[in-house]
Amino acid sequence: MSTYQVLARRYRPQTFADLVGQETVVRTLRNALATGKVSHAYVFSGLRGVGKTTAARILAKALNCERGPTPDPCGQCLPCREIAEGTSMDVLEIDAASNRGIDNVRELREVARILPVRDRYRVFILDEAHQLTGEAFNALLKILEEPPPHVVFILASTEKHKFPPTILSRCQQLDFRPLPTETIAERLKDVAARESFGLEDAAAHLIARAAQGSLRDGLSILDQVRSFVGDATVDATAVSQVLGLPPLEFLLELWQALANGDAARALALVAQRETQGGDPLLLYQELLELLRSLVLVAANPQAPLPYPQAFRDASLTDVGLASLLRILDLAIRGRELVAAAPSPGLGVMVAVGKLALWPRLKRVEELLASRGVEGQSPSPATASEGALPLGSSPWDQFLDKVSHKLGATLAARLRNSCELSLVEGELVIRLRAGGPNATAQAVQEALPRLEEVAQELEFARRVRLVVTEPEPTLEQKVAADPRVQAVLEVFGGKITKVEERS
Repeated sequence: MSTYQVLARRYRPQTFADLVGQETVVRTLRNALATGKVSHAYVFSGLRGVGKTTAARILAKALNCERGPTPDPCGQCLPCREIAEGTSMDVLEIDAASNRGIDNVRELREVARILPVRDRYRVFILDEAHQLTGEAFNALLKILEEPPPHVVFILASTEKHKFPPTILSRCQQLDFRPLPTETIAERLKDVAARESFGLEDAAAHLIARAAQGSLRDGLSILDQVRSFVGDATVDATAVSQVLGLPPLEFLLELWQALANGDAARALALVAQRETQGGDPLLLYQELLELLRSLVLVAANPQAPLPYPQAFRDASLTDVGLASLLRILDLAIRGRELVAAAPSPGLGVMVAVGKLALWPRLKRVEELLASRGVEGQSPSPATASEGALPLGSSPWDQFLDKVSHKLGATLAARLRNSCELSLVEGELVIRLRAGGPNATAQAVQEALPRLEEVAQELEFARRVRLVVTEPEPTLEQKVAADPRVQAVLEVFGGKITKVEERS
């Protein structure tokens, strides 16, 4: 029986045209080859499985193809075939994780000085190059400073930040981006069509999300699920079973419960998922991704999403963007609760339950916004009275005019000690009793001229000064509380210190 070749190897890109999702990198390398401006050293950095080593092999073929150097290697000549098979004597792939010492790099330097056996260039591909030791990097630096004309170095790495700056400054740096979910899903469906097996759209998107930007991981997962289903179609249920991820239909049902504020239903779904053997942490992570996507759809109905097209219609609710942002914020805060809980299942249950209470929180916030916080006197210049907050344009214009005509001192007193509101065309200046006497006297004496300024700006027809009683201190509020008075009457004693806690 012949050995099965996994999909990730069988469908490994062989040309720049096959390298999906890395258009910027491909354009840079193709232009360099077309103009003869290929660098002597490159750093290919990015997430695992996004095409770094594959691109390095394609570049090696482009440099050594019998038709080349060319942006489009033929793939048929002996150099192209040997590079693709990994048997070329002039293209060496080195695992820097296991060849990371100074002696290994010294040996590499000696080999680099030798002319190619057959091809134009000797290409060294160092995979996971960030794992080289400091001494090894120093040894490599010498040959990067004065490279032989027949040598090209390609340092591939998932952790570019670990490279010494001296190395990076001598290499052309190309960053490989994580592939979008939609790009991976389309590639998976293309591979399934070539392999003549069924792959549902929802399953392709579920695998693509699990791959987290890595096409290689996506193909590996597809291989795994395909083995699980045998000759049957790969559907979302099968992917969920293999990966332990909740199906999209389940997530949407959970979201509907949260959107309706139905805590009982939301908790029942969480319990159901855990009973079925689902990982509660994966459930919560998928819920976060769903909420993020809902926010994106609410902000832009055409935003790219990691879900099938049908998700847009199924996810529509009456919840607006502002509320969705609030729910997502609560969900993100809930991660701390999940992490601190005695068990993941318990933490997720509490976090989801609290999310389902968001309509009640919204009503409480609206009540507090309209009535003021309990135990505090509403500000005399409330929104219902037409209050003008400091920094608003009419307020600033009025004060600027007062400063210009009546003096900067009076304007400063109005800004720092008074509250301003417009009530039915009347400008009301409020000053608390017990404040600076000079301020009250100055404002009172200037009222006629302040009225002239207000009329000139068409700001108000009349100006009136109102002196209000000072707000009681915290100690006075506590002392006046009947419950505190009852305690003092029963147990005796006196209030010595009052502190306010959030």
